[in-house]
Amino acid sequence: SDKNPSDKNPSDKSEMAAFGTFHSVARYLLSNVLPVEDLGYTKDFSILDEDGAREISDYIIDKNGLNIKYRKKLEKRIYGLKHGRELYGNMKYSDDIDNFAYLLQVEKVKRNVMDFDDLIECCKILLRNNAVHPEWIIIDEFQDTDSLQLEMIDNLVGDNTHIFAVGDPNQIIYSWRGSREDIFEIFKERYDAKEATLPINYRSTATILGAARAFLSGQSHLVGIRGMGHAIVIKKHYNSFNEALYLAEKIKKLKKEGTPYNEIAILYRKQSHSSVFEDVFTREKIPYEVSVKKDLKDIPALYWFFRLIRASINNNDTSNILHVLSDDKYGPCLKYPVARQVAEGKARDGLADKIYGFRKWCECKKSADDFENEIYDYFDLDNYLLPTSISYSKDRDFILKYIKEISDYIKANKMDLFDGIKNAVDYTVLYGKQVINQMIYKDSDSVKLMTLHASKGLEFKYVFISGANMGIIPLSGRYDDEEEKRLFFVGITRAKDYLEISYHSNPDDGSALANPSPYLSMIPDDIIESEELKSRAMKLSDLKREIRDNMAKKGGKVQEKKKVIHPKYGEGYIVSEDKDTISAEFEGYGEKSFSKLFCPLKFIN
Repeated sequence: SDKNPSDKNPSDKSEMAAFGTFHSVARYLLSNVLPVEDLGYTKDFSILDEDGAREISDYIIDKNGLNIKYRKKLEKRIYGLKHGRELYGNMKYSDDIDNFAYLLQVEKVKRNVMDFDDLIECCKILLRNNAVHPEWIIIDEFQDTDSLQLEMIDNLVGDNTHIFAVGDPNQIIYSWRGSREDIFEIFKERYDAKEATLPINYRSTATILGAARAFLSGQSHLVGIRGMGHAIVIKKHYNSFNEALYLAEKIKKLKKEGTPYNEIAILYRKQSHSSVFEDVFTREKIPYEVSVKKDLKDIPALYWFFRLIRASINNNDTSNILHVLSDDKYGPCLKYPVARQVAEGKARDGLADKIYGFRKWCECKKSADDFENEIYDYFDLDNYLLPTSISYSKDRDFILKYIKEISDYIKANKMDLFDGIKNAVDYTVLYGKQVINQMIYKDSDSVKLMTLHASKGLEFKYVFISGANMGIIPLSGRYDDEEEKRLFFVGITRAKDYLEISYHSNPDDGSALANPSPYLSMIPDDIIESEELKSRAMKLSDLKREIRDNMAKKGGKVQEKKKVIHPKYGEGYIVSEDKDTISAEFEGYGEKSFSKLFCPLKFIN
């Protein structure tokens, strides 16, 4: 492979150095290979998490008195601006978004910080003029790749680069995060790629695959090698509590028959749907784990310590210093104006002195031997963790556990102390810090509770999909959405031996109707075990009629969003209509109205 002007190669430090997510590979290249100094950064830049990015944005807006609309949508607004769209939503006039974007970038360079998009963008820019062409590029889960990441790949590919991508177009379930439905077609055209299809499924029974096929796109095929297995069970429950009681007994029986808890999974559409299962399983003494990416800030003491470490490894990022000094429970608890003076060097504070002296302390110490105790004492953490508080013992344990993880990381990678701490902290930002048993450990013997999105890539002998009601699966207003079907396909194909799908006649979720999902009628009758559905031979037209009847009884009105396409604005949904005009909402453009006499809209389905 080619080398950049500094004669560095992605494989110089470690065979696995350029292995990871797009963002982690971009970070490695920017920190070790590419001349990031050309963009004003230094190689020890820090990575912003969501809170850090929001704090810098708020600081820029407030300091400069900027007029910014849709402040909660800044990420989308910046993305739109890069693609020539200043207006957002229902905006008719420009605001200060252009000036904000410029000032934000200046501030990020000043603080030596990058957000996730910056990692890819900066890497992409520098790769244009610095030849880093690996011999092989291998991409897994290619269906989740977005346009910016594809551009990064383009700039990594050289004349002698081989590229290999693996993905499943039937699992494109992250379009809201930037994934593209046409990503495979783009890849084939751009690289003149040869396509090999792997249609054989070794995981699931023929019955489960029979259900899954109903949700495949037109050109996809799925072939199994296993026998028929158990029929797909479709079960009606009164509500989620009744279902949780039923599942508790079912799981106890399965356990008694020899099925490990970790071969049982309960999937649902929304994270909020897990609470009833947690309550019932706790009472019934059934071990469980909830797959939810728990933020560090959900444990305040650990979050405070995390920001203390981030402030210590990058003194230019004043947001972390201000947070650590002005927190109302941990640290010196300074008033914000006083903390601001300390951060600007106009006043002194003991903890701030430790922050500014941390790099020197690490350089003197060098190794991670006895690091856990020494860093705790260095920051005098007992003095800042409220030893007299009820939570002190737990707070201390959380922090010591995280310090040990950092220490283990440094030793495993044989790194210098400061660089190791910085890498470990960046790793936490990139991949998330799963704490207090919230991360799914497949080998631990507990029932797994997770959303359909979180289940991707996993497999279990017994899978129970809960709450397949109209308005939930699919979500209300997305009845014809192909991505919703693909998401249901993902849930179905997590099951190896047994699949049970439920719906509720009296659903708890306000978005749900008291009708089974229309997706259930797409599963062939001959592989279903359900007195309720088989006796009614339910079809989609019957479902729609039943929904209208139910809504009429409640005095409600059915709201089905009609999908349209516009030659300029793309796909959207009808939001209102009268005898003269029709209005539609378009992503990135907001609401647009058209005269019915000259309406350019075309209805989809």
